[in-house]
Amino acid sequence: MNDHRHLRSVEQPQPPEPASPTGGVDDSSTATATPPDVPTRPVDLQLAAAVAGAFDARRLRQARLLAGRTKRDLADALHVTPGAVSHWETGTTLPRPDHVMKLAVELDVPVGFFAAGRPYAVLDAGDAHFRSLRSTPAYQRRRAVEWAEQVWEVAHALEHRVHLPPVDLPGYTPGDGVLAAGPDTTPFHAAHPQAAARELRAHWKLGKDPVAHLVRTMEKHGLIVTVAEFAGAATATVDAFSTSKLPRPVVVLTRERAKDVYRHRFTAAHELGHLLLHPDAQPGDPLQERQADAFAAEFLTPADRITAELPARMDLHRLDQLSRDWGVGVDSLIYRCREIGTISETTYRRSYQRLNQMRGLGLFPLEAVSGYPGEQPVLLTRACQVAEQHGLTRHALAAQLQCTLPRLRQLLGEDDRVPRLSLATVTADRVEEKGKKGDSNWRHSATGLAENSSDPQTTGCDTCC
Repeated sequence: MNDHRHLRSVEQPQPPEPASPTGGVDDSSTATATPPDVPTRPVDLQLAAAVAGAFDARRLRQARLLAGRTKRDLADALHVTPGAVSHWETGTTLPRPDHVMKLAVELDVPVGFFAAGRPYAVLDAGDAHFRSLRSTPAYQRRRAVEWAEQVWEVAHALEHRVHLPPVDLPGYTPGDGVLAAGPDTTPFHAAHPQAAARELRAHWKLGKDPVAHLVRTMEKHGLIVTVAEFAGAATATVDAFSTSKLPRPVVVLTRERAKDVYRHRFTAAHELGHLLLHPDAQPGDPLQERQADAFAAEFLTPADRITAELPARMDLHRLDQLSRDWGVGVDSLIYRCREIGTISETTYRRSYQRLNQMRGLGLFPLEAVSGYPGEQPVLLTRACQVAEQHGLTRHALAAQLQCTLPRLRQLLGEDDRVPRLSLATVTADRVEEKGKKGDSNWRHSATGLAENSSDPQTTGCDTCC
């Protein structure tokens, strides 16, 4: 029986690499595809015929969802019925070679994308944690899941050239994609999220100090983290999600959350809580969401450390200082005060109202994650750079994945191609000096994931581990 939660490899030969703009890997984000009604060259038709004979119905559905197209919309563009598209996606019938070429144009993928023979992991929408089903439409959840599948494909391809950090998550079975169930693992943790947070801190040897560079820390322990705009403006409705049903855990954050570095960090910790606590996702389940929030709060601000630092009476100025020290938002600290019991419910509500009023006046401004390199994912990008040093170019990787270069850059988190000017670097000595002056250690600690300097005989990302 085929388990849709695990890797499925289709043992069929891949067609030859496309040799034209329609069938090949797009080397330019400005390249234009051949219109469907324009005569094609014999080599295009030969490739399309080969792909039609080894057509992978699952790839069509994946490409359609990622392009944000409905079956009817796609059918109208190809001058076929929606039923025909449905039959192609279920494998009931196969598209003709000319239809394969038109599908590639409409969905902005190489013709070879539809060919069987490449490994992929299949996820159901119910296998991922989504915060709110009301704010995340079903079709956007499906689109998000398809994105996570493709992110995993990139990681899987890179792992054949680069040693990524092993997955180091208690209860996780490497390569299986399932968190083990037992008296000492997830069921116990789900009932006691604070204890789970303390155990993970101990397991990762983080001590009780502020967590420096949370996203980088997650990557060092083998988790795939990406910040993506996979659905354009609609990505904001997804917020963030994660899944442990792939051979590697995947956490997808969005740029909407990245507008506030503190919210970004809390969201990452929240998804980390889901991965550890909830092997069986129940998207939008209020109890699971509360447990993940409790995990995140304890993981970022351990109660036995933060309690002594919280003000006995509500003091937003003091909370702002603590916010910068611990890397969490003032609003999170207000909630933490209520949670620990230092303020009443009434004070809690009034404090939130006052904070929102002050933000409306331009006070307590949000800080974007762009100013915090340690909170930006780099694992896949660094792995790709190492692979390039050992012969796997971006063009070759895109050809292997049968995707365009712009899509590969998106999957790697490199969609922002604007060069950035750097005028200064903070050296270790300056970091130490700043620390003595009271700057928070979560901001100025070593950036981690240093540039790889592996021996050519052992290609790897050993410095990520």
